[in-house]
Amino acid sequence: MLNRRYTLQIHIAGIFFSVVSVLSIILIVLSYQNSKALNQELAEERTRQNAEQVKLAFQKLTLPVLTAIDSLAVSKYGRQLHASNDKQWLSTINAVMENNPDVLSVYVGYPSEESAFVRSTKPTFMRHQFSTPDNSHLMVDINNNNGLQVRSYYDEKLNFISVDTDSIDYKPTTRPWYKAAPESGKIHITDPYFYFFIQRMGITLSRQLPDNDGVIAADITLASLSSFLNSLMDSEDTQLMLLDDSRKIFAHTGFLPDASSGRSQKEHLQALSASPLNNLYKTDDWQKTSLNVEHKGEKWMLSLARITFGGERGLWLAKAIPERQLIGSAIEARNNQIFISFLGLILGTAMVLVASARIATPLKKLGEATKRIRQFDFSTVSKVKSNVVEVKELSESISMMSDTISGFLDTLHRVSHSTNFDSLLTDIVLHCQQTTDADYVLMWTNSAKDRDMLELTAQYPSTTCGSNIHLEKLLSTSTRIQKEISDQNFVSFAPTVVEQDNGNLPSTLHHAWLLRLNNRDGDCIGYVMVGFNRPVSAKQEEKLPFIRQFLGFASLIKENWDRVVAQKHLFKSFIEMMASAIDTKSPYTGGHCQRVPELTFMLADAVNKDTTYFPDFTLNEQSREALYFAAWLHDCGKVTTPEYVVDKATKLETIYNRIHEVRTRFEVLKRDKEIQYWKKRAEGESQQELDVWLKKELEALDEDFAFVAKSNIGAEFMDEQSVTRLNIISQRTWYRTIDDTLGLSWEEESRRKQMPSRALPCKEQVLSDDLYHHIPWLDQQKETFENWAFSLAVPELQYNRGELYNLSIQRGTLTEEERFIINDHIIQTINMLKKLPYPKHLERVPEIAGGHHEKLDGKGYPYGLDESNLSIDARIMSVADIFEALTASDRPYKKAKTLSEALKILAFMAKDRHIDPKLYKIFIEQKVYLQYADAFLPASQRDNVDEAALLAIIKPAQKAKPKTVSEA
Repeated sequence: MLNRRYTLQIHIAGIFFSVVSVLSIILIVLSYQNSKALNQELAEERTRQNAEQVKLAFQKLTLPVLTAIDSLAVSKYGRQLHASNDKQWLSTINAVMENNPDVLSVYVGYPSEESAFVRSTKPTFMRHQFSTPDNSHLMVDINNNNGLQVRSYYDEKLNFISVDTDSIDYKPTTRPWYKAAPESGKIHITDPYFYFFIQRMGITLSRQLPDNDGVIAADITLASLSSFLNSLMDSEDTQLMLLDDSRKIFAHTGFLPDASSGRSQKEHLQALSASPLNNLYKTDDWQKTSLNVEHKGEKWMLSLARITFGGERGLWLAKAIPERQLIGSAIEARNNQIFISFLGLILGTAMVLVASARIATPLKKLGEATKRIRQFDFSTVSKVKSNVVEVKELSESISMMSDTISGFLDTLHRVSHSTNFDSLLTDIVLHCQQTTDADYVLMWTNSAKDRDMLELTAQYPSTTCGSNIHLEKLLSTSTRIQKEISDQNFVSFAPTVVEQDNGNLPSTLHHAWLLRLNNRDGDCIGYVMVGFNRPVSAKQEEKLPFIRQFLGFASLIKENWDRVVAQKHLFKSFIEMMASAIDTKSPYTGGHCQRVPELTFMLADAVNKDTTYFPDFTLNEQSREALYFAAWLHDCGKVTTPEYVVDKATKLETIYNRIHEVRTRFEVLKRDKEIQYWKKRAEGESQQELDVWLKKELEALDEDFAFVAKSNIGAEFMDEQSVTRLNIISQRTWYRTIDDTLGLSWEEESRRKQMPSRALPCKEQVLSDDLYHHIPWLDQQKETFENWAFSLAVPELQYNRGELYNLSIQRGTLTEEERFIINDHIIQTINMLKKLPYPKHLERVPEIAGGHHEKLDGKGYPYGLDESNLSIDARIMSVADIFEALTASDRPYKKAKTLSEALKILAFMAKDRHIDPKLYKIFIEQKVYLQYADAFLPASQRDNVDEAALLAIIKPAQKAKPKTVSEA
């Protein structure tokens, strides 16, 4: 079933049916849930509003009475027991009761146990309860402390009717209303309670009189609250109930027994069990809440709201309403939506089936056309007719795509067979012109030298003078072009007169497309302008999106080319950095690795121009790059050469100059002679003879040390006579009294153990060649010598630091071992360069760089190559390396040579075929030496050069027979 295929008609109808069904279900569910939630929120808000309304009703009920009690408490009324029968005060109280029908009585009690009550007998239940006259309106009781009660009746106009007397045992000070009155003078409101006399729920307000002379109080029934609750019912089934903090029910909407009938709280609770509000009543911790419960098979929504009056006490309003009344409208709307959605779904599906049938047939034909395009058969692709606009446009697009892909493949074919960057861009420009039928196409790209500068790279036709167009000025001065090309990377515009002037655009230009070329990082790398000398047709406009995408190919070519250039630049910079690091490693050879490449190319360019000595030598781009890398890396192996060997300025120098140790020994010998002198003086020998003896001995020691110090410099040739004298001097001895094995490194200590231990004090020579001066090769170093392919003879030791051995060096300051270490740098250079992966045109870099110490007579190193195996590039580097070393002014072991001196040495080397004589002639005849001197040598070294005399040193050159490339 999953792999079964269906027609487009079924697909469209199925998708429509599925999408509309899902959307309809979602919308119906959401609408129902939202309506339900909204109704519940409205019910909760209505409960909160009801609580506020009850609060306002309670305040409306008690506020006037509070004001009246405060006024009566501070008036003369409260200070006189019989003021209640005073018509003036009686009228005041009557007015309070008329305005507040729930106020049934106002009374006052005194500490003397006397009290006065004013009761309203207007309600029928009051007349029946107290058996008052029919026309009675007010009843006044004066209770004396002797138990006598005088009761007076007044009519509606406060006219006296009659009076009764009776005995009563009533003490006001024992009553709760009296005791609860605060001493602060504030009014105390009791919790609602049941009046047994009148069988009604009510509250009592009490306040102390000034100076605590008594308490005035008023009774208020809560019958109006129950009536008020009925006015808050949302429907007949709504249940409302007022409770206090002790859970006493004192008002409801009639679903419980009437409180006026004298029902007890127990009967109320029994009746409450039949109400859904019982779920709230049983909750242990009351708080504002709302919840849904099921009661007798029906869902109810319950709400509980707190009513506070400014203090800690308050009332609770409980409300219950059936859920069907809350969401009745939501259910009805849901049912209507289901019906409408189902009807629309059926009709819509039928219409979609009919419409999709008109699309499917031509699409089948277009599918066959795309199959042919997939097979790269563009000849049989034709347009498909259809009344559907989209299908018609698709048919035209497929036909256009066929033409475009065919042309694009032709361009790719030309591009894939081209290796020239400029020709690649020219082919791309040509394809843009063929696709758009433009009058000309111009391409600018970022300059390789300056990334912020644009240069014209390709144009069509080639006769278009695109170099005269000031594109940068046009972009900087035209605001609209700036904005559009920054927003969408292209702009289609008809140039204005100002833009033509600023950009120096052709006067015939009618319309132009300017497109920006971006690399994969979004950076601008160039622009392409497609120009038309006539209005652009709709068909040409359709080509613009393709041109934009096609130029991404040009951007990729430009980006990759830039990366190749950047990688080459990085490689060159790395090589130059490494050469600089080698020069920096030794301050005495600083600049050598940087000056040799300059001189190499000076001589190579001269040889390239020569047609006499080296007519077959050519220096093209690839061979120049190989020579460049070889010249900069010719001494890269020096990174492995110890600095103290390269910079060795004296024969005894290692990391420091050991001549100081020798001088100290001579100082010891001189002290010994002086001690010997004083001993002989003490023994009584002649002072005069001893003075002559001491002076002679000290002068001899000074002369011997001076000879040793002079020999250490290495500036002069050490003949056999000088070596013999060194041996004689070395026979001088001194006594060592300190153990010389202390404070040694483990490596030096291991060499010291090869010598037999001697008891202290022991006699030692002033110049010594001991076994611990011999530093052998390491095992891993010996392994490299097993398959030694080089002509350099490997010495037996890695270093021989014997003092007499080093001072006996005949020429310079280097021993045989140290000279091997120095010469080994070229071997390390070759090994290091051979490990690098090279493109084909750079494969000769190790051979060129490693051959600059070879000689034409085959006596060079490291391979001992002769003229037949030594390339011209290596010979050129050999001349440059030697000449730079001769003229360098930063060597510690020699003074810089002048031009004439250095060229004379080179002339004899050419005569002895250590360097190529023909290269030396070019070096002189084309004045390459002078070109280098002007660039790098100070004026003190640039003396007069006799070129004829230098060339005469070499044997008169016979006319050279032109050599083939293989011979060269």
